[in-house]
Amino acid sequence: MNKVDEILTPKVCFTSTAWLLHQGKVMMIKHKKLGMWLAPGGHIEENELPHQAAEREFWEETGIKVKAFGTNVDFVGKESVFVPNPFLSNLHWVCEENFAVRQGKLAADQVPEGWRNKGCEQHIAFSYFVKPVGSVTFKQNVEETLGIGWFTRQEVEELDTHEDVKKEAGLVFEKFPS
Repeated sequence: MNKVDEILTPKVCFTSTAWLLHQGKVMMIKHKKLGMWLAPGGHIEENELPHQAAEREFWEETGIKVKAFGTNVDFVGKESVFVPNPFLSNLHWVCEENFAVRQGKLAADQVPEGWRNKGCEQHIAFSYFVKPVGSVTFKQNVEETLGIGWFTRQEVEELDTHEDVKKEAGLVFEKFPS
């Protein structure tokens, strides 16, 4: 990639989220850095598959072991391993301000302090349905979250989060396999 393309291309990171629906409620965490309610999730690590990242991040943030599953047909191939499909994928800005600084459209001191020169500018996010492997008793990770809880569809609508997160949660309530 040449210098011009590097400046004009946002830094993209891959992430996974996990949605658990239990007794008519979804589990969500209040993200410490963003200060809003989201599904548990985070960055996909090197040599980690997206569904494994969703499982790991859910465990790290909630203390609940889960297993991702797809809505695809279970299939065992002769030469391939088929992994769970995400039920949804999206691309979203994380810090458009840092991208604007690299483009010369914004001064670095105009970026919120906690975001200056930090990692990703966009996320490609894979969202998975998960089911518990054992107890659903949670333990909040206070290093990464400001809160954790189970929410009904109506309660999700009242949370402090992006409209897209509310729509994604609505899709979970509609499409989560029983």
